[in-house]
Amino acid sequence: MGAILASLAALAYIIPRKRPLKRSAEIKEILSDLQTLKSHPAYKEGVELNIEFFNAIRSPFSYVWWLMFRAPKLRKDQAKIVELADLPFPRWQKELLETLSWFEIWMLRTLKPLGKQISQELERLKGIKKEPIVIASLGCGGMELERRIIYQLVRNHFNFPSIFIGVDYSPAVPDVINEKFGNLVSKGLLQIKIVSHLGDEELNKLKAEAVSRRFLVVLLNTDAFKLKELAEDSFDLVYHARLRHHLTGEESRKLDELAIHLAPRFIEVDDLFSFSGLMVMSIFLWRFPALLNGGILSALRDFSRRELLSQREKDWKVNIYGRPLWCYLRTYDKASSTSAEATTLSSG
Repeated sequence: MGAILASLAALAYIIPRKRPLKRSAEIKEILSDLQTLKSHPAYKEGVELNIEFFNAIRSPFSYVWWLMFRAPKLRKDQAKIVELADLPFPRWQKELLETLSWFEIWMLRTLKPLGKQISQELERLKGIKKEPIVIASLGCGGMELERRIIYQLVRNHFNFPSIFIGVDYSPAVPDVINEKFGNLVSKGLLQIKIVSHLGDEELNKLKAEAVSRRFLVVLLNTDAFKLKELAEDSFDLVYHARLRHHLTGEESRKLDELAIHLAPRFIEVDDLFSFSGLMVMSIFLWRFPALLNGGILSALRDFSRRELLSQREKDWKVNIYGRPLWCYLRTYDKASSTSAEATTLSSG
């Protein structure tokens, strides 16, 4: 523990700062904004938790104390965890999305298995589909993964109408997505649509429109659970990355049900909880307070290895990868599950 304390105490000097004095000023501004919500009954507990967190990260020593004595209690009572990004502060939600671009290399390394699966599924669907392919990302954020996939498809001369639907209720997401895809739009390679509702009728109109286009990116700027109104298997593939830790246990269960309802195949990538992961994350996110808040509080809600492996009993395929920031890839194939069930019934 002494070595850990020494490492964290030296963070301000080891890691170069491209924005001098930005960190302390950002913490001060975040705390000021949190005070404005402190008396709001709907956010009171979450605000108090975040005030405690941002006060703790003012220095490495107080943060180590928080990690040792406060974090374990939150890990046991995850329902109380609320991140800054979960509170109604569009400014900090946008800051979080933009700061993530600093870590695109690391983020995309951990998301590489998901990107590979999506690309392979697009190629497979291209050979069997007659109408546009529709894939959906729940909790899409800035859709950096989708942007990279589309660039790769362009380079590979992928020429089949495809709709990339991103679902995220954050009011900061539209501006971020318009900026990220601006270059592709200017070259006429795709069109972006931002909608607040998506029913069967709207989806059919999007498919009809996509026939004459190569790629169509649709941002559904609302709660993902509203998609339950769509017919079964409305999409060809549903996936999400680092979304589950934002949900309660009940919401997490409903998310699985929703994903399985919406598409014949579902893929999920998220982080796996480990103390070593907390330490590594603390070091590399230290000079980005809003991102540190999201990373650490999210990690405290992640599956443990034991919790994750129990999913195999529910017809989920689970793969664990990455070190020291362990991640997992979890997939559900409706056809495989149905086939296995039929085999079991036949054997019985």
